[in-house]
Amino acid sequence: MGRRLASALTDRGDHVRLLCLPDEPAATRSLLRPQNRPFETVYGDITRKETLAAALKGIRTVFHLAAVLIAPGREDVLHAVNAEGTRNMVDASEAAGVEHFIYVSSISVEYPASNPYARSKLQGEEWVRRSRLLHTIVRPSLAYEDGGALEFMRFVDHLKRGPVVFLPDGGRALKNPVHIEDLVAGFLTLPGNPRAMGKTYAFPGGEAISLRTMAKLLLAHMGRPKPVLGVPAWVCLPGISALRAWSRISGSENPFTYQTYTGLIQDAAPSHQSAREDLGYQPRPFHQGLATLASLRDCLRAA
Repeated sequence: MGRRLASALTDRGDHVRLLCLPDEPAATRSLLRPQNRPFETVYGDITRKETLAAALKGIRTVFHLAAVLIAPGREDVLHAVNAEGTRNMVDASEAAGVEHFIYVSSISVEYPASNPYARSKLQGEEWVRRSRLLHTIVRPSLAYEDGGALEFMRFVDHLKRGPVVFLPDGGRALKNPVHIEDLVAGFLTLPGNPRAMGKTYAFPGGEAISLRTMAKLLLAHMGRPKPVLGVPAWVCLPGISALRAWSRISGSENPFTYQTYTGLIQDAAPSHQSAREDLGYQPRPFHQGLATLASLRDCLRAA
């Protein structure tokens, strides 16, 4: 998402400064400079406030996208980066005289059954609202693009495993996946926009569908439809505990955590009416976005 946004901002003539961790793989491999775009790259760490002043000097608009999405069993990491890291960015932006602070949050902050990631993003929102900064908060739904977006690709990996796909609660939860290109188009409308100041916008896709329907569409797109079966909560919750224990014993990553579970069983299909009215936000529906996922097409058949 950051690379897409940086490229789009540069293409329209904006000067873009990228704040990267010193060991950021994308920066060290020069992946942040596609087609020789003139990005300025600085290094710092949002969990260390003293590293941020130089990065923000002379900056008018901040897009704050940095976050940890998945850290099983490490609520402290989520809090340090997503909550306190945002607080550090807010404080440093105030000191630097930033004119517009745009915080990319998550639609998960609206879940009735919260989880550590959602709580950390909600705390980040609170630091933004409490600040003196002119700000805009954006809550994307499940983001996707061809070969990208961590949570989406983890779901795709789940679909690839085994002869049957199991979904909690039958996959009844409504989702509204949003293509990263559409997110970026929405982001581009925000800097300096007086209609966006002090607002919080949902940035979903253009089509609300059930998780079960999304799974079937993806399976068909990948060339191997398979049965999709529901698993009741009374089975899932003990299973989460068992997988967590096994992960600790084996040292392996647990792919099915409480965060994953709460994300799969709750609706995340908000209206984008206010974003459409204020910003002209018009995301594509998921069945159209599927056509852009070229690397997934026939991947199961080929395997």
